[in-house]
Amino acid sequence: MKRNEFFKACGAGICGCGVMGLLAPLAARAEDTAAPATAVPVDPELLKQQLEGARERFAKLLTIMGEQLDDATRNKILQSLGSQCSQPYAAFFNKYRGDLQGFLDKIKTAWVERTEYDEKTGILRVIGKPAPCACPLVKAGRTPVEFCDCSGGWNQAAFSTVLGRPVTIEIEESVLRGGTRCSFRIGTKG
Repeated sequence: MKRNEFFKACGAGICGCGVMGLLAPLAARAEDTAAPATAVPVDPELLKQQLEGARERFAKLLTIMGEQLDDATRNKILQSLGSQCSQPYAAFFNKYRGDLQGFLDKIKTAWVERTEYDEKTGILRVIGKPAPCACPLVKAGRTPVEFCDCSGGWNQAAFSTVLGRPVTIEIEESVLRGGTRCSFRIGTKG
């Protein structure tokens, strides 16, 4: 995946994690195929090994967090990570502040298959398209399922900004938890 494709994916909300800063140097190096002849050649196999090592260490970190922290603390940290990951997209979210339908229409062009909004109850369901986990640090079968709380934090920040008020997030389905997609139930009444 090229760096600009990665940023588009995260901008669409499918990354839901704070790994962009960690992977930007690797992505920049991998994309640097048009570099001047004096640049050090990039070894794709080395980059693959480095990413695999980062995935393994990340999974270990999450496992250690699960062993050392109570569930509420771990959940809060992961949600904060997702919220921090969303910050580069604040201008995008603000563009749709007060225009929920416009925001939903836009995200349906990227990672969302459909949305269901019950204005009476204030419940919004965002059903993602079937896809593997988009976070590049996730290692299938190794990353703890609790990491999905990071995506919850990302979506909470996004929808709170668009709606101009706090929202609640419930993960209805996720790839890490055995689903075919990531889908969320969003409480929009504060």
